[in-house]
Amino acid sequence: MWLSWRTRWRLYEYVRNSLWIVPLVFVALAVAMALTLPAIDERTRTTIGIAFGEDAARAVLGAIASGMITFTGFVFSILLLAVQFGSSQFSPRLLRRFLRDPSTKAALGIFMATFIYALAVSRVVGTGENANFVPNNSISVAILLLLLSMLMFLRLLSRTTQSLRVASVLAELGTDARRVVDRVYPEPFVQREPVDQAGPPSGDGRTVTYHGAPGIVQSVDVPNLVERARRANAVIALEPRFGELVADGSPLFTVHGERSPIDDHWLRGTVATGDERTMRQDPAFAFRLFADISAKALSPGVNDPTTSTQALDQIELLLRKVGARRLTPGVGRDSAGTVRLRYQAPTWEDYLSLAIDETRHYGEGSVQVMRRLRALLENVHGSVPEARRPAVEAELALLDAAASRVFGDSTDRLAAVASDRQGLGATEIPDRRLPQQRETVGPETPAEEPPHGVGARARNRR
Repeated sequence: MWLSWRTRWRLYEYVRNSLWIVPLVFVALAVAMALTLPAIDERTRTTIGIAFGEDAARAVLGAIASGMITFTGFVFSILLLAVQFGSSQFSPRLLRRFLRDPSTKAALGIFMATFIYALAVSRVVGTGENANFVPNNSISVAILLLLLSMLMFLRLLSRTTQSLRVASVLAELGTDARRVVDRVYPEPFVQREPVDQAGPPSGDGRTVTYHGAPGIVQSVDVPNLVERARRANAVIALEPRFGELVADGSPLFTVHGERSPIDDHWLRGTVATGDERTMRQDPAFAFRLFADISAKALSPGVNDPTTSTQALDQIELLLRKVGARRLTPGVGRDSAGTVRLRYQAPTWEDYLSLAIDETRHYGEGSVQVMRRLRALLENVHGSVPEARRPAVEAELALLDAAASRVFGDSTDRLAAVASDRQGLGATEIPDRRLPQQRETVGPETPAEEPPHGVGARARNRR
């Protein structure tokens, strides 16, 4: 095709993120209907819907047109305020998800189409061969569009209120994130990776630099890169990671051992950049979004640890799924199994750190968050393969150190190191904790007694 893969990607993203394309299509359809239906009415003289007089027809169409344009402005002023509130409450990086909502685009399109259609049909009332001509069927269609606009308004209202609910936003984001993990990491965990038949690249290779405006690496055309490298008997190394910023002149590719030259312009066309990260080939961005929501909930201006624990629920599900998958070592292979593409991919330790560290840092003074973090790490520890458990144990050790550092009172410390999947109110039994966790509690907690939760403080003080 004459368009590069990068250009097609940018067009695809622009259409998905644009608010005006879908409404423009609806307006075009409305204009076509306003030109066609009155002509049909004039020729058939058959009334299927309601019959109107000339004055009544003008009044109805005028009321629909004037009312819809005012109504559209009011609705979307309120909608923009709701979007602004939601993005500031959760994360500014979630604004893209609001823009992509098909309900918003369809509602705006139907509102505008109803206005344009009613305005266009009103021009033919009292015109034509018969000076008293009234396009009754066309006016009935305008009334139907008005009713459809009201239904879309109710749908938009329901969708907007749902999008402001913490549980709804986190659940939708979690579903999308797990779908991305299934696509990027389809294979289950294996102890040993396949041996690279091509071996590691030798020599310095040829460097291909990035040309263009600065942008974030969003997606890469891996299949075509692998196929082109196979035909050239080369190994291509992608230098920046997914989600990294590249500027003009930054190293983009290093090509090793090419027997036939690979065009630099074609190589640049296989990397899509934009102003923001996406989850399409970047599962780490999903963890970034959850971590942002959790950290914002723990900020002094918000101080909502319950929202943080809800985000940790989704983080746990995502960690368990990622931990059970084969995290590819950043390679692309041809049909013969030979490595043709190399790129830097997150490791299990990267995902774990991204998911946990910021919440542990900002929430180390919250008993609820500390308890939920411990339950999360214990559940992940029990569900991932043995080879990935040391990283989880290291996070548990950091959690123990934070509890010892922040909670000077022994009662508060004992409450903070307990495991609770709800944060507060569902303390786990002691036998489900890891041995090193029991040691950090100290001699003040007998092994035969249940762990001290927040409800035990009054008994200890008495």
